This record gives sequence, structure tokens and C-alpha cells, in this order.
Amino acid sequence: MSEIQISTLAMALSIIPVTLHGIEVLFPMQARWIVNWVLPFFGLKAPNSKTALTQDEQLTMLDAALEASPKEKLTNAKDYIFLLLFEQRQGAIGFTAVAVGAIYGMGLELAARQPLHLVFGVVAVLMMLVNANQAGFLPFLGKHPKVSTHGRNVGIVFTPFWLVVAILNYLAFSYAPI
Repeated sequence: MSEIQISTLAMALSIIPVTLHGIEVLFPMQARWIVNWVLPFFGLKAPNSKTALTQDEQLTMLDAALEASPKEKLTNAKDYIFLLLFEQRQGAIGFTAVAVGAIYGMGLELAARQPLHLVFGVVAVLMMLVNANQAGFLPFLGKHPKVSTHGRNVGIVFTPFWLVVAILNYLAFSYAPI
């Protein structure tokens, strides 16, 4: 594989997350789509419309979280729910920015791609570490208190994916003359 092909592959793989999460820039509640139609595969099951969450059910769950909060802390509870959905949008914005940068970068000469590979490499390393953590491989790297079985399996599958993306971006970064 040539240096330019490795660079292009690194960029192409960096685009994948936006295919699932990009819509969340506009509709942060669409994370439900991933829960309903993607995550079942990580439990070796087919998606099932009978177990799929609806938007109304999703809103009911969020309302229940607010109702469970101490009344004197309701403002903070509302801000917490807001922040969860806002950060969902911010994550989608990050994936969208990476995808736009990768698509643009594919049209550049190898040397001009170096800054993109630095950024994409950092994203890949951090994604690898977070996925390894939720899979249980790096427990010292913080704690997600509500990792589901499917969430753990996502970590198991995507830790090596992000490792490959990190290696490809490192190689592509190193090919460009400084």
C-alpha cells in the first residue's frame, strides 16, 4: 500500500462515525436510533421494533429523571438533562468536522495532509482509550457508572478499530516531510 493510500484510508475511516452520529447535530434525541437499530447487533441480536424506544418513551424517561431529583435541586437537574443532550450535539459536531476535514483532505497532496493526520490521530487515540475503558480494559481511566452490556461490547469492538485508525494516521503523519 502506498503512502497516499494509507493516508486516504486513515481519512476514510475517520469519516465513519458521522454516518451514525451526524444527524444528532440537528436532532440530539436521534441517539435513540442507534440504541434501537445498531446496538442490538452488539448483543448478537437483530433489531426488533417491539423493543425499540419511541421518542415519547425517551422523553418520559428524561421526565422521570427530573421527577426523581430533589425538588430543591430541580434547576440543576434540568440543566443536567439539557447538558446531556447538548453534549450529544457537540459530539456530533466534532464527528461532522472530522468528516468534512477528511473529505477536504483527500484532495490535498500528502504533505498538506499532515495537520489533519495529527488531529485525526489524537481523536483516534482518545476514542480508543475511551472505548477500552468502557470495555473494562482500562479501569483506571475514569468510570462510566452505567455501561450496558451492549455498551461494553461496543468498546470491545471499537477499541481495535480506533487502534487501527490511530496507527494509520500516525503513519500518514510521519510520511509528510516537515
